[in-house]
Amino acid sequence: MARATNLSKSSVHRLRQRIKHRHQEPESDFWETPEGFEWLRLLVFATIYIFGIKQGVGSEVLSEFFHLLRLNKQVGVSPTALRRLETEMRSLIITYQEQQHQQIKQTCPSVEIIAGADETFFPGVPGIVLVLMDLVSGYIVLEKKTSDRKYQTWKLQVQTALSQIGIGSSIKSLVSDRALALIQLAVQGHGTQSIPDLFHAMRSISRYIGALLGGKLARTKRQLQQTSREITARQLKKKPISVRLSQRLSQLTEEYQFLVLGVESYRSVLHQISTIVHPFAIDGSGFQTGADIQDYLRSLLPSLAALGQTYQLNKIEKALEKFSCQINGIAAGINFWWQLVSSSQVLEELDAVTQNWLVAYLLPEVYWFAQFEKTKNQELRQLYQKAYEKAHQQLLAHSLTLSVSSLELSQWRDWATRMVAKFQRTTSAIEGRNGYLSRLHHSGRGLSPRDLQVLTVIHNFDLKRASGSTAASRFFGQDFPELFPWLISRMGDLPEPRKSRKSRKSREFTISIA
Repeated sequence: MARATNLSKSSVHRLRQRIKHRHQEPESDFWETPEGFEWLRLLVFATIYIFGIKQGVGSEVLSEFFHLLRLNKQVGVSPTALRRLETEMRSLIITYQEQQHQQIKQTCPSVEIIAGADETFFPGVPGIVLVLMDLVSGYIVLEKKTSDRKYQTWKLQVQTALSQIGIGSSIKSLVSDRALALIQLAVQGHGTQSIPDLFHAMRSISRYIGALLGGKLARTKRQLQQTSREITARQLKKKPISVRLSQRLSQLTEEYQFLVLGVESYRSVLHQISTIVHPFAIDGSGFQTGADIQDYLRSLLPSLAALGQTYQLNKIEKALEKFSCQINGIAAGINFWWQLVSSSQVLEELDAVTQNWLVAYLLPEVYWFAQFEKTKNQELRQLYQKAYEKAHQQLLAHSLTLSVSSLELSQWRDWATRMVAKFQRTTSAIEGRNGYLSRLHHSGRGLSPRDLQVLTVIHNFDLKRASGSTAASRFFGQDFPELFPWLISRMGDLPEPRKSRKSRKSREFTISIA
């Protein structure tokens, strides 16, 4: 064997002893084959990537997992060895991003950003994470920890992030929670439209109306249940029920029903707000302008004011004033979207009949289907489904629909899908991202700036939608190498298994005897 492998006899003996040491389990033979070794390598790196980096699982837990799989004789799976592999993988992920940014700068892409911005706080940890995301593609332009959230900090960080990927100031609108720094960033920093986040606007109502009503209802329910239990207990013991107890039960029942009506009225108003803020009327009567949205939303304010007065809710005026101040901005978001539609180059080349068919028939059908697909609330889903079915019937009834070829109709649908994706009224994607980071922060006892940068790269270049596209491919309109195969091709060999303490002592004892 030494002559065949061009190795020394001592090396051959040592390697055979290692193989013998590894052959402790029935499946050990497979790991010695080229196919088995590659699969083992894939298993270790995929586990570190998915659970160690993306989910924040500690190296001690991963080491225990590999020991349960009986791989400690094949690979070095101690916590220290796994930490070294994870550190190497994180460095390669940063390198991957740098290479892709260089490629992007060479192509000089023209990108329009429908942005959303928000900040994330981690309790007990100094610093603030600033997040700016393109809401259409889901691409995170900026995700960085800073010391403050002032306008100058936002502006500097956004400009730096845009220059790193080689695109200029191309932010067309900015959806935010109406923080002053974010309004200034949109209007003064980028000369664009600042659109209120509908979720945060409704939250101001929930905070001063829903929370107070819900608290009163919960307290009354507990008192009613306690009183009912007292009456039941006295009935079981065949004791007389006092007049005071009967009156208290009657009073609590009446108060509970009164509060239930209030909660239902409050939820009805929120439901109307959610179904009103759309570029098309949900009843299928046509499109809506910003002026229509303003009128509808302002017509709901008296109902909320009456609700606060009836149930004696504190600070109701403050909640209504805060929501009222955002109505114009919400309506401006509707007008901004219609401007995007009307300024589309596709429409400029068409006759009036085709334009009307696209805007008044095809666009609402695609819009309501998209709303139905992404909405989780069952009540809203039913409404959106009805709106889609009505729009679909109107589209089929149009004479132009039957005369258009299937290929041309598919192309128009692609255009409509792109336009619909540009209507963004909330920053819910950022809220979901913040929740993910918060979980990793608590499970891993903090996120360093480097860890945050790695997670940003994974979000942009690795996470995929059902279509198989990543946020980066949707944002830049080009394909990129898949991140994990790229990492695997550049990761080195697996660490060798650690020699047991028993075998080392036995060898030292043998040497001492000799």
